Amino acid sequence: MIIDVHAHYYPSAYMELIGRPDVPSLLAAPLAQQGIGERLALMDSLGIDRQILSVSQAQPYLERRSDAATAARMANDLYDELCQRHPGRFSVFAALPLPHVDEALAEIERVSRRSTVVGFTIGCSVNGLQVDSGLLDPIYDALDALGAVLFLHPVGQTDVAFLKDHNLAWSVGATFEDTTAALRLVYADVPRRFPRMRVIVPHLGGTLPFLIDRLTRKGGTATIEGLRSFYYDTVSGSLDALNCTRHAFGTDRLLFGTDYPFCDAREFERHLTYLDDPTMSGDELDSVRGRRAGELLGIE
Repeated sequence: MIIDVHAHYYPSAYMELIGRPDVPSLLAAPLAQQGIGERLALMDSLGIDRQILSVSQAQPYLERRSDAATAARMANDLYDELCQRHPGRFSVFAALPLPHVDEALAEIERVSRRSTVVGFTIGCSVNGLQVDSGLLDPIYDALDALGAVLFLHPVGQTDVAFLKDHNLAWSVGATFEDTTAALRLVYADVPRRFPRMRVIVPHLGGTLPFLIDRLTRKGGTATIEGLRSFYYDTVSGSLDALNCTRHAFGTDRLLFGTDYPFCDAREFERHLTYLDDPTMSGDELDSVRGRRAGELLGIE
């Protein structure tokens, strides 16, 4: 089974509700113009059995509690409806109406028993609130009690001065978000305090594999142990980056992803085929392509 753990879906009703009808742009996301039938056909052409859908940067992080809760419910219900229409082809990382903790806990309770929901997603930050904030501990505690998967995703730091121009907030800033969010969780001792919550970091962990020796020298073995408790999706396309991540964290921590629709058809295919590294055994390749994700997410 081939499982794509990093894929997105942008229902127009939800995007209108959160005030972001222009996301995603076709320039950034060429495959966003596809309908569901075309999407499934593209998956079929490469043998991809299932995609795990998440809201990407379009999180329901609205100022008013009631608005955020309504938006999260809409997103999760629309995702669930899509999964029900195409059994076995899609699953969901459910969105949460943060930073409103009570409403987020209620949403976890509401959707956690759905067969279509295989985990939850949050941004690498929440309207400026960082993921190591103690305010989020009740969320992590609830996810830990469920033994749930938490999928991180950048939100786009366009308000940061050194990332403002040249699309830097996404071309490189997204990987900085991955890097700092993962490190904040480690430095806040989240892997030890919430050991049953499994965390997926996107884009091969951002810059973490490249910096692993520096981080270990500065932070000691606890840093690398914490980072090696996470999982990392393979959205990249660079074989050098893939092997760097394998060396840093282990092939058994890698999960196939495409970042659909933020690619064209050729790039979508490349996200899968670049995994065919001759230094990776057939068993390791099967694990990365989907077996490990199936075990992690309870998908048979």
